[in-house]
Amino acid sequence: MTRCLFTLCSLAFLFIPHANAQTKKNARPLTAKADEKWVIRWNRSDDFNGNSVNWRMWHKAPEKFAAWSWDNQRNVSVANGILTITIRRNPNSGKSAFTSGMLKSYATGTYGYYEARIKGAPVFPGVCPAFWLYSRIDDSQIRKGLVRYSEIDIVELTQRGANAKGNERIMDHNLHAILSNGMRGIAGRQWQRPHDKRFKKTQANEYRAPFDPREDFHTYGCKVSRDEIVWYVDGVEVGRKKNLFWHRKMNVALSLGLRAPFATFENNRLVANEKHPAKNLPTSMKVDYVRVWELAE
Repeated sequence: MTRCLFTLCSLAFLFIPHANAQTKKNARPLTAKADEKWVIRWNRSDDFNGNSVNWRMWHKAPEKFAAWSWDNQRNVSVANGILTITIRRNPNSGKSAFTSGMLKSYATGTYGYYEARIKGAPVFPGVCPAFWLYSRIDDSQIRKGLVRYSEIDIVELTQRGANAKGNERIMDHNLHAILSNGMRGIAGRQWQRPHDKRFKKTQANEYRAPFDPREDFHTYGCKVSRDEIVWYVDGVEVGRKKNLFWHRKMNVALSLGLRAPFATFENNRLVANEKHPAKNLPTSMKVDYVRVWELAE
């Protein structure tokens, strides 16, 4: 009798649907071709079901690298199938003037299709909802020209500092890289940024959307292959570049960062404008899902 009950329980467990399971709805990217066979990777995909963040998949305390601090305990939440990331003034004196949230996957990957359905934050200008991929910086790469860091910005919303009509619709789909200049350590890092005139042609994509990304959810996607990188908004191609340096293993990230007038770019990094009152904070971005697929071999 005991053995029968154990067998029945085991069989029942097998048929309980997983919180994240491949279905017709998530089996393929929005822009997949009819003959392409995609497999979803749940170690970097999340439908945000339930009422809490899956901290086994996402880092609870990502590394600090900007003009604000990450406080996921306070600024990241999941409810009713939606992820909310909030940025706010930090009331604690002696610490970063602003705190925000970021989901960074533990798992990494390179080639595949990355897609998220996002609603931007209401505040403009001043904050930047982002969906991106980035690798660790590998300073062991000494020989000149070797890649130390790869970053693919699938989308960065509402980055423009000027509140001119239509600027809220401009979105960026860019590439960043660090190459070795032949020296060791930090001194050997040669940044290649998309808005540097030398690299703009190969690394920068600017798209003016026919909608305000703060008003509703839209789908942002990126196909990364060995030869090229292609960006999509709501299934429409908005940019394409050759894949020159973006072959390192990268984490998936969803974040809400500062931009002008709350921050300025100085000495190769964003610096908080602590004198700005920032009275329209806190503000939040929303994410319906993030999904990663790889082509079946």
